[in-house]
Amino acid sequence: MTAFFNALNRSNATESLGATRNAPAQVIKAVQQASSATGVDFSYLMDKANVESGYRTDVKAKTSSATGLFQFTEGTWLNMVQQHGAEHGLGKYANQITTGANGKPQVSDPAMRKEILNLRKDPRYSALLAAELASDNKDHLEGKLGRPVGNTEMYMAHFLGAGGATKFLKAMEKNPNQIAANLLPDAAKANLNVFYDGTRPLTVGQIFDRFSAKFDDAPAQFADSSNLGTQQATDETAQPWLTGYRSGASGREPISTFTIMMLDSLAPPSADEEEKKRATGGGTRGEKQEKEQGPTGAASGQSATPSVIPGMLAA
Repeated sequence: MTAFFNALNRSNATESLGATRNAPAQVIKAVQQASSATGVDFSYLMDKANVESGYRTDVKAKTSSATGLFQFTEGTWLNMVQQHGAEHGLGKYANQITTGANGKPQVSDPAMRKEILNLRKDPRYSALLAAELASDNKDHLEGKLGRPVGNTEMYMAHFLGAGGATKFLKAMEKNPNQIAANLLPDAAKANLNVFYDGTRPLTVGQIFDRFSAKFDDAPAQFADSSNLGTQQATDETAQPWLTGYRSGASGREPISTFTIMMLDSLAPPSADEEEKKRATGGGTRGEKQEKEQGPTGAASGQSATPSVIPGMLAA
């Protein structure tokens, strides 16, 4: 895992230096306006947009309803428009959203519902409501944890929902060595690349390290935490993270395709892959891919985004 964390830190440093320069002008402007309007950190929002969509405003995930710059699912978007839309000039849409008997937002007019959901592709509104969601999650976490939270904790709330992040972070404070998949089994099933290194389950501390390296540029704290204590028993209590705000990367729905590609491309090859490499004389996944597809990057004018999951995104 040491190689993984070193690679992730190098990737984070490179992206932090060039993230704004590589983003479309309309995205930078939208995020700047959202940051000014809500007080949410500009760099955090840019990093989040990069991880979620690669700065694409029209991207649609094939594994969920997640759409747009910040990959809002339909339910989360309707919630956010209902709660914060009027503050940002979307009052006519907010008034059309009601809360059903099941506690979920609903719009009676199908045409109006489609119009509201299409707003996810507008970087201005997507950035504004992503910032509002981040602010809401930050307030929730700080209230529950009794301490200030950073960008990593805020993204954990985006990933798991505010309730799920609270459960995850409290568990990490109690024992960072416990297996994360035991704590949040449904989230683990939907996000295997995040909760597992190949077939080996990761601890809550190790998962936090991955995101901390990306969002707070922090060195690994728990890379070898499995050697520091005993594993905590599986938590069988209720999972409040399944309710409340849910973005394109939260709850039972898989994490952003771009995040999966980033994590998968940096993860060390499994034992099976190493054995296959020795038997066939082949190179690493990245080396094979480069041979098949040719070099990428600035020199060739192509995107350097890892293409480890081709076809996952809608055109």
